[in-house]
Amino acid sequence: MPFYQLKVVTPQGTVYAEEVRHARIPAENGSVGVLAHHAPFVTTSAGGALEVDEKSGKRQIFRVGSGFFTVAHNQAFLLTDSFQTEPSSDPLR
Repeated sequence: MPFYQLKVVTPQGTVYAEEVRHARIPAENGSVGVLAHHAPFVTTSAGGALEVDEKSGKRQIFRVGSGFFTVAHNQAFLLTDSFQTEPSSDPLR
């Protein structure tokens, strides 16, 4: 399965930057699943759970605040006001 670059940026700077297989982004009216080669897309985010399947096979779950999400040319960016690791992230996967 192909990968793409996902970056999460807060006012403090880049807090996450990894190659990922899939991410589920909390959008304004639900969530958006993103795979490699996704069509260019821009949306707002009300915040919530950001689920990420990394290239390494590890699944991560983060809690993010409101902001904006964009994807184009196999690069995705979530600009958000807050970011924290969820206690339910699976460190063994």
